[in-house]
Amino acid sequence: MFNSLKVRVFRWFYRFMNRRAWKGVELAAVEVGELTAGTVPARTYAAGDAALVIYIHGGGWTIGDLETHDYFCRKLAIDTGSTVVALDYRLGPEYPFPAAPEDCLAATRWLLELPRFTALANAPVFVAGDSAGGNLAAVVANAMALEQPGRLSGQLLIYPAVRHCTPPTASMVENAKGHVLTYALMVWFWMNYLGEKRRTADGDIDPLATPLLHPLPEGLPAALVITAGLDPLRDEGAEYAQKLSDHGVDTVHELFVAEEHGFLCSEGPTEAHQQAMALIRGWMQSQAARARSH
Repeated sequence: MFNSLKVRVFRWFYRFMNRRAWKGVELAAVEVGELTAGTVPARTYAAGDAALVIYIHGGGWTIGDLETHDYFCRKLAIDTGSTVVALDYRLGPEYPFPAAPEDCLAATRWLLELPRFTALANAPVFVAGDSAGGNLAAVVANAMALEQPGRLSGQLLIYPAVRHCTPPTASMVENAKGHVLTYALMVWFWMNYLGEKRRTADGDIDPLATPLLHPLPEGLPAALVITAGLDPLRDEGAEYAQKLSDHGVDTVHELFVAEEHGFLCSEGPTEAHQQAMALIRGWMQSQAARARSH
């Protein structure tokens, strides 16, 4: 009962916080629509055909939704001249793991067929996500590398949560309190996400939940990993970027030393946000050019 109330309160607050961060910000026009990607509700943001971006929102697999990331998805589409499709996957604790990755994988498979019949037929495809959505984006990239090698042109992972929070990393200890995302909040998110599928005695968790702790497939697309210095997830994001690079994946890792978790999606168009968006735009353009040359 208490957890159900806590979930509702946090969902309301997360929406409120993001709306307030973007209040009064004027964005260029973007064509917004609704669709169902297979069986998964989704929202489209069409600002051009430079790329198709499959976006998976953050929020600890618990409190995020299409509304919390509406402004960011608009901005991502506008800044990159792309069409963004944001997925409204099922959340914990009502729908624990593996509901979220199953939804994201099913929707991605469906969307990868769609561009053949639209103006995006020849556009590169990227999968992207922040925090818990970064986790799911990594899961999707890994699965697609096995199912449809070369189909994705890149994976954009924004301060991704790619390992379980126990034992804590150095950045989890360092940034455990006093920030937007705390260690206690990450513990709660993981509990909501995994449900009864708790961490086993030997530390094993399904690779669909913790991509950092499991072998990577061959044929992964290029990666841009963005981390924040004051974020409990800083170290695991950096470790995953290094793991991708060691595996031979063309990987760019950018650390925003003075920023907290959520700086890109939940704080409005700050200077750090603008710098990160410029980085994303340039990286996507580079990967799109590479895709066209092959």
